[in-house]
Amino acid sequence: MKNSKIYKMKNSKLTLLIMLFAFAIMSCTNNQELEDEELYQDSSETSAVAKTISDSLKSQINTQNSDSDNTSTVNRTMEFDFGFSFVYPITLLYNNGTEVQITSSEDLTNVIATSTDSLYINGITFPFNVLVNGNTQTINTETEFETLINSLDTDGDGEPNYTDDDDDGDGVADTDEDTNGDGDSTNDDTDSDGTPDYQDTDDDGDGIDTADEDIDGDGDASNDDTDGDGTPDYQDTDDDGDGVDTADEDNDHDGDPSNDDSDGDGIPDYQDTDSDNDGIEDGDDTDADGDGTEDDQEGDDDDDDDSNDDGGKNGN
Repeated sequence: MKNSKIYKMKNSKLTLLIMLFAFAIMSCTNNQELEDEELYQDSSETSAVAKTISDSLKSQINTQNSDSDNTSTVNRTMEFDFGFSFVYPITLLYNNGTEVQITSSEDLTNVIATSTDSLYINGITFPFNVLVNGNTQTINTETEFETLINSLDTDGDGEPNYTDDDDDGDGVADTDEDTNGDGDSTNDDTDSDGTPDYQDTDDDGDGIDTADEDIDGDGDASNDDTDGDGTPDYQDTDDDGDGVDTADEDNDHDGDPSNDDSDGDGIPDYQDTDSDNDGIEDGDDTDADGDGTEDDQEGDDDDDDDSNDDGGKNGN
């Protein structure tokens, strides 16, 4: 009887130990799950990069414009300043802890446009997908997000586009390349090549880089206007106003009009109104190659473009 009591007591103690051990394991597991969840929540919701993007987009939105115009601005800013677009849906976080699901660029524009100084976006839920140069990329952490927005640097000066005052390094500030004056530099494209002027190294597509159209060498190409027509050379397809487009004054056809100087006077033809130095302005020269035969006898088509008559502006 005594042995039976001892056995039962030992058995009870063993059972109790097993229960305590099992409880300890479950407690540790639950605590670890909570810690993992807290870690995930901290890293996935708070994002300085999300706020940076939100602030940048907010500065580009014009409340006087239509929703569609503002959405286009947001899309262009994402592409040209940050180098990617979101793959929707994504979840953003307001500074008050409220989450909002974004299902389109229109949604994103509306959320950004209606944000205020007291209610704004300061987080995003990881992971999410983005499109970079047409390829899908998954962003898992804030570090990856930061690397993404810092990777777009058009002029390679070490300053990412979204913080660079002169994205293309052409000597003209991004804000000064807002030719139409609507406060949005992303929709100004002088040569219609699909790249906005503020990121285009040759704004007018004339074969001469914008930086090289700084004739007076003061570091500002916007104040150089060879023909005085009110359009700076870097946006003027006919810099000297002689009726021949700058690109067509590339007489040696090497893609660079700046090294063509027909009369050897040190002034390239595209800036020389009398390229052959015959005393007659190029626009008025009826015998461009000086062969004694009037241009109108050599195929003048009356289109005010000397470059396609008489073998070219200077017979080339």
